[in-house]
Amino acid sequence: MPRNLKDAGVAARRFSVVPAERALEKFRKELRQALPSLDGHSELPLLISSEEFAGMIPGRKGVWSYGQTHILAEVIWEEINRLIDNKARITFFYTSRDTADWIKSVYWQNIRGNRIQEDLCEYTELLNPGADLDGVVARVADQMSSRADVISLNTLGLSDRLFPVTKLLSILNVRSDDLKPVNNLNVQPVGAAEHFLDLNRSNMSDEDVVVAKQAYLKRFKAST
Repeated sequence: MPRNLKDAGVAARRFSVVPAERALEKFRKELRQALPSLDGHSELPLLISSEEFAGMIPGRKGVWSYGQTHILAEVIWEEINRLIDNKARITFFYTSRDTADWIKSVYWQNIRGNRIQEDLCEYTELLNPGADLDGVVARVADQMSSRADVISLNTLGLSDRLFPVTKLLSILNVRSDDLKPVNNLNVQPVGAAEHFLDLNRSNMSDEDVVVAKQAYLKRFKAST
């Protein structure tokens, strides 16, 4: 899970910001240290889940696309196979969204945690060149060639809150009968993005803006 892959996730994001060989090797080192030892357990399925392994979310630190995802995937493939002597059957599974839905989600993620000044229309123009998520998956598939399966799932309109977890477990032939959905912790309150934009554009200090955003989200959570 992401909490077990924290340092590797940070290294993956840093590589997408500065795609240099040194940064890529740092990701390799952190991933190698994070992966559990499979000695004597090579027949067991292993599910590695980390959104950061796709790279920095676009819209931050000068990154406007998932342009390095396929390179990160190559390192992941190499490190897993290094652990188990090239005997792994590896599947890369990516979730995606339609362009407008994805841009709205990215804008919310970024305006919630960063002091960006653009409104949604301005941000859409910046993100549009990197919004081809199917193209990102296609580059990973080209990189992998026949060495690994590459699957993507557009989550728009999915009513089953347990998807895509149940899909992933079915690929691994692991039962999911007892799974229970948790509360959605990433709900965007109506009008929140506009309010946060006003805070970002204000004369408040960065520290006060962070406090104001946290208080706003806390009030929203208490009211739901």
